[in-house]
Amino acid sequence: MQRLGLSTRVENHSVIVAVEGELDIATATDLQDHVLTAIDTHGPWLILDLSKLDFMDSSGLNAAINAYRAVTERGGSLALAAPNERVTKVIRLVGLHRQVPVHRTVGAAVISMEALEAKKQAG
Repeated sequence: MQRLGLSTRVENHSVIVAVEGELDIATATDLQDHVLTAIDTHGPWLILDLSKLDFMDSSGLNAAINAYRAVTERGGSLALAAPNERVTKVIRLVGLHRQVPVHRTVGAAVISMEALEAKKQAG
């Protein structure tokens, strides 16, 4: 069983959590705990970097939905970045992409998040 690798960095007010490995019933709680700590420490503008995520099941989707709820409750937003084709299929299957923006790269997600944050602060 492969463990889930998680790391956090901050770029232009965005909290980027890199997710590596397999996000499933055995690891979803690890992501949820990591996300809550990251947004409590650095703020609610969260990007999940999925570029190294190999697999995600319904438990992983639930973890992403819980992350979405956590950031919106704190006045922030969530974006998903760089999912592979397999993960993208899962995201689209349940329609998560309609609620949470999905970007091809982390850089594009950061730019989008900056615009959202500026819009929220302005209005």
